[in-house]
Amino acid sequence: MLRKRRHLKVNWRKEVADRGSVSVLNKNEPMNRRHLLKSAAIGAGVSSLPWESFAQGDGENWLKLAVQQYSFNKQLRSGELTMLDYPATVVEGTGIKALEYFNGHMEDRAGDMAFFKDVRQRCDDLGVVNTMMLCRSKPALDAAEASERQAAIEGYRPWLEATKVLGGEYIRVDVRSGGDPEEQKKYAVDGLKSLSAAAASDYEMGILVENHGGHSGNGKWVAEVMKAVNLDNCGTLPDFQNFKDYDPYLGVEEMMPWAKILCAKSKEFDDEGNEVNVDFRRMLKIAKESGFTGYIGIEFEGHDVDPIMGINLTKALIERVMAELA
Repeated sequence: MLRKRRHLKVNWRKEVADRGSVSVLNKNEPMNRRHLLKSAAIGAGVSSLPWESFAQGDGENWLKLAVQQYSFNKQLRSGELTMLDYPATVVEGTGIKALEYFNGHMEDRAGDMAFFKDVRQRCDDLGVVNTMMLCRSKPALDAAEASERQAAIEGYRPWLEATKVLGGEYIRVDVRSGGDPEEQKKYAVDGLKSLSAAAASDYEMGILVENHGGHSGNGKWVAEVMKAVNLDNCGTLPDFQNFKDYDPYLGVEEMMPWAKILCAKSKEFDDEGNEVNVDFRRMLKIAKESGFTGYIGIEFEGHDVDPIMGINLTKALIERVMAELA
């Protein structure tokens, strides 16, 4: 069971002592905390593999670890970290060699393929594979007006192209508009079908739906949308902590039949290395029993906590649970 909560606080810094290690900690930190962080840093990174291997894995490695760029939201927005330094920072700090992106940190780069080729080259030099990009859009893909849905589709095109340049296979889109759930379901299905068709034919890419606000926070509603869309390149991105007023374990279970990638959102850990807001063992058991094998992206959102520290704690927890469930 989850035990006493403790907020881990440390100034964020880019310096790392060794690849796979966390940032240097204050020598006055409690020994149990340093022990947890040392344990979290142990382990080899995920090997760079082509996309067709995204959904493979066995034994203790039935999940492959990735890092979501949003884990560094504060640092990227403040300028402490740049997009070009993001790949090396993750590899050197965590040993993980699979990355996810978020267009909200680089909306001014839409259409700038030279920039994304530069990022891709840096990833190639590090042996890093890129898997997907979270994308937000002002026009709603599930808007009642067909013209707005079409505008959303056109707005996603630069990000489909950018993700393809990076070597990824999916972008995440939102279907979070308000309104009557049955009516919104129709609009979401229409928007997703049209976008998925364009993504497949023009980019050989896929579309992911996350539980990310509005009716998408209802696992049953998302499952019904997926059944109606019924396209191989349209799937789900179950997020462990994005359900509001809905059982998160039920929600993830309902989304798993269409899951292409998982989102292991973490925020806070207790002294034994457990995430205090959600039971990772229960979540990963649901994923395991569904037959899922593939990438799980770590999205750490701890406030005033070194993101490298939080990512490594999440990594250690996932690896420990994977071994238990193997």
